[in-house]
Amino acid sequence: MTAIYIKNRLPSPKIDHKTPFKIVYKSKPSVKHMRVFGCRAFILTPREKRLKWDPKAREGMFMGYEEASKAYQVYDIEADQVVISRDITFDESTLGFSPRLPQAIVDDTALDIESMNISDEPHPMQFKQTGKRKSRSNSQEQVLQRTLLERRGTGLEEASAPDDSESHQAK
Repeated sequence: MTAIYIKNRLPSPKIDHKTPFKIVYKSKPSVKHMRVFGCRAFILTPREKRLKWDPKAREGMFMGYEEASKAYQVYDIEADQVVISRDITFDESTLGFSPRLPQAIVDDTALDIESMNISDEPHPMQFKQTGKRKSRSNSQEQVLQRTLLERRGTGLEEASAPDDSESHQAK
C-alpha cells in the first residue's frame, strides 16, 4: 500500500500534472511526514512497558505507512516482526540495519590479533612529568635563564621577586 500512497501524492502527466490527492480532496498533499524507505528507525518503548534500566528504544527498519492511522510500519529487528507505531525516530542517513558479523570474520580477526608481537614486558617511559605540569627540558630552562638575565641587565625586574638591596637602602 505504500507504493499507492506515494503514487497518489505525485503529479501525473495524464491529469494535467496534478496529483490524484489534489483532484479528490481539492488541497495540496503534505509530504512532511514521508520518510526514506528502508532507513534505520528507533521504536520508542512506552514507559509502562519498560523497567528502569531497559533501553528506551529498539532498532528497526522503516517499511511503510499504516493505512488506518497516522502511524508507521517498522520492522523490529529484535522481535523479528513488523510493528505499527507513531513514536518513531528516524535516521534517514543510514539505510537498513547493521547485521552482526558472521562468526568466520570474528575468528579471522582473533587469529590476526594472536599473530601480533605483543609482549607483557614494561616499556621505558619517554616523558617525565611531575605534579600537574610537565617538567621543562634543558633548552627551555636555558632560554628562561637568559631572558631573566637580560631583564636584570636592562633594569626590568620581576614584581614577585623584589631586590633586597633596595629595601635595605630605604631603611
